[in-house]
Amino acid sequence: MATATIRKAVADALTGVCTPTPFCLTYGTAGFRCFAAKLKGVSLRVGVLAALRSLLKSGKFVGVMITASHNPSHDNGIKIVDPDGGMLETNWESVVVDFMHCTTNLTAHWIEKRLEHVEETLIPRVVVGYDTRESSPSLAEEIVQGVHLMQGHCTQLGLITTPQLHYAVRYMNTATASKPTDYLLHPDLDRVYIEYFASQFTAGMNALATESVHTRHPIELNVDCAHGVGSLALAKLNATLARCGQAAPIRFRLFNTEVDKRELLNLNCGADFVKITLKAPELYPSDVDASCSLEGRWATIDGDADRLLYFYHTPETGPDGLLYPSRIVLLDGDRIACLFASFLTTILRESLLTEQFKVGVVQTAYANASSTHYLRDELAVTALCVPTGVKHLHRAALDFDFGIYFEANGHGTVLFSDAVIEYAKQNLDPSHPLAVFIGLTNTTVGDAITDILLVEFVLSWHGWSLKQWHDMYTELASRQIKVSVSQPSSIQTTDAERRVCSPLALQESIDDIVHSVERATKAPGKSRAFVRPSGTENIARVYAESIDQTWADWLAQKVAVATHHFVGSDQQPDDPGPMPTLNQ
Repeated sequence: MATATIRKAVADALTGVCTPTPFCLTYGTAGFRCFAAKLKGVSLRVGVLAALRSLLKSGKFVGVMITASHNPSHDNGIKIVDPDGGMLETNWESVVVDFMHCTTNLTAHWIEKRLEHVEETLIPRVVVGYDTRESSPSLAEEIVQGVHLMQGHCTQLGLITTPQLHYAVRYMNTATASKPTDYLLHPDLDRVYIEYFASQFTAGMNALATESVHTRHPIELNVDCAHGVGSLALAKLNATLARCGQAAPIRFRLFNTEVDKRELLNLNCGADFVKITLKAPELYPSDVDASCSLEGRWATIDGDADRLLYFYHTPETGPDGLLYPSRIVLLDGDRIACLFASFLTTILRESLLTEQFKVGVVQTAYANASSTHYLRDELAVTALCVPTGVKHLHRAALDFDFGIYFEANGHGTVLFSDAVIEYAKQNLDPSHPLAVFIGLTNTTVGDAITDILLVEFVLSWHGWSLKQWHDMYTELASRQIKVSVSQPSSIQTTDAERRVCSPLALQESIDDIVHSVERATKAPGKSRAFVRPSGTENIARVYAESIDQTWADWLAQKVAVATHHFVGSDQQPDDPGPMPTLNQ
């Protein structure tokens, strides 16, 4: 395979193709992500690398997704998806960066060195998809070019959500497992993804309706699509579900679907905007009835549809005596994790399986402390905290029979052990709630669309409204702040990023500030704060929790000032002033 001709073709093609110099992009959980113009040339090398990865995986399909998720429209990103549909193995992240640093005259040797023991007859197979950003098609073309330089085959799926790409890679490798290594496949995603999950959801909801003594009406769900590619998939799902006519279990009202207006992507809408601002998304075009709906059930996803949050409005009476939405009540990733954990522990208890299968929830430092207490104290579920980054959560979740992982931002899924899958196959009717739950889960990666179906199925199983879901526990108020720093790497953390180990004086200062708030609020254990460095920007991220928003805001700002004192740049954050009083 790695003949001298191919190696020379790669080297010749890379000659004159510039990558950022010096190359300073990092490859992490999200792959490369930056201003889109910086990825020109990088994408060609990623195409070569994806083909190389396929060869090293015995010619299995490897994916490449072009997206910057919740970032602004001028950014973009590229990440490689392994044959199992999961993220690229961690030990290969440094390999990717190493190849980006490799000078053109050494690329042939670099490739040859890594293909010494690969069969000459193998053909690399790569699957490429991208989101709606203006820069995506041209980057995809470069990736295809890189694959072809390696004499590989490239399946182009075009516009697709990130979770669909992950799902497609796993499906393609599963479907061709017994085929020759040069067997090609172009999956019909409308069939293997849209129709499959629509049928699973419909059958599961119909089974619930059969068992219920109450008349079930179709769920009406408003979805903020962030003007991203998820709106296209949801529209197809809507149409598929609509074939059920009056029996359709759910109907989506889609908003922010202007995918051709690329500048609107994630602009004042989408899951990240709602999570950070705690505001309802701006709707485009403006829809007064929808934005002011007091009864509306809302979900919001991000630009590539791998994050999901729910929210609803709480009304207040205006001067004219009419009701108006005053604020939103957010149901974030913590609450989704708790909802799923409640469902699974109840099912296992009723089925006398609590000793046979273990449920665990994996969180990060950003998880609200109240959610962790609920999981441990109310559900008796193991709750682990790991460093930020989906790869850490996914890895830890594999240790449980039911491994639930969700970041507070709404990205997450559920993993099932082989023992669980085998038990379900041998013992459960397809209509059993646990079998339905397993069938509705995209285990390759967090998937906003399948997560919507899971949330709605579990809420229907419980017979809960969004408010009843929200009432599972009372969360602490929180605030996030960014602090400009000269060198983020000067901050070192430990205890899953919850404590600073260098500079130690910074952690001592944080402890003093938190303790002062606990004394003033007379609520020990109800306030906390941490600082962690950004891996992509010259900033540190501050997170704080306390008994209400006033105290959380003050605590976060005070910790931001302390952070600047020890490691800050010229941009000094405002001092929050005197400590609040309890009656504020």
